[in-house]
Amino acid sequence: MTTVDVTHSGIWQLSSAIVADGGECLVIDPGYFPRELVELAGAAAERGRTTHVVFTHGHWDHVLGWRSFPGAEVIGSTALADDVARGTPLAARNLASARDFDARWYVERPEPLAWPDRVRPIGDGETLQIGGATLRALALPGHSPDGLALVLDAPSILFAGDYLSPCEIPFVDDIDAYRDTLRRLLALLPELEAVVPGHGPRLTSAQAADIARADLDYLEALAAGNDDVPLPRAAGVPGMQEHHAENLAAARPR
Repeated sequence: MTTVDVTHSGIWQLSSAIVADGGECLVIDPGYFPRELVELAGAAAERGRTTHVVFTHGHWDHVLGWRSFPGAEVIGSTALADDVARGTPLAARNLASARDFDARWYVERPEPLAWPDRVRPIGDGETLQIGGATLRALALPGHSPDGLALVLDAPSILFAGDYLSPCEIPFVDDIDAYRDTLRRLLALLPELEAVVPGHGPRLTSAQAADIARADLDYLEALAAGNDDVPLPRAAGVPGMQEHHAENLAAARPR
């Protein structure tokens, strides 16, 4: 039987998920604080042996916990795997941001922050097998160029990365790609039982579809040149107005 356990960090309700079947485990976006990673590794060990760790994208809050699962293969999108292999400025910036956050908040870790030696790429439509469970990869750019989601076959659950969060507005890297991703998700959601967003609680497919439609309406208005569009949610959360300004900039022709 396939089990799915989801934990949430004390930072930004970051979701980390354990998918287990047949004594094997896959851990998605392990994070964030050292104590939380110890607890996450313990929870995974109760389910079996962790064979794979998956990053939904390269942003620093999602990628720091891989060392807590020694021997597990680390997997990411083809774009992320390439960034890590080549040591691109983007990969370096993501790691530098993590070091800056830890330094600001006095976070001590048992080992220095680093990328794994290798991230195995998984392409759109490719599958992972964990015991008797199958997960299908979706390449989802827009929030970041290296976005990846996983769809578990049964129970049918989408692990969405940084899309469909009830806690925040879209954070846009590429507005056209983000809109395409939302359209793709809206077509997929009726087939699913649940969604685990990268930040915030598990959602029903109907709840996730409501968020996707609101986010798409918001981005369509930005793309049409409407500077006065209201935020789809979280307007009172500190920092969201700044992210909205960044989204406005992303919507303007370069």
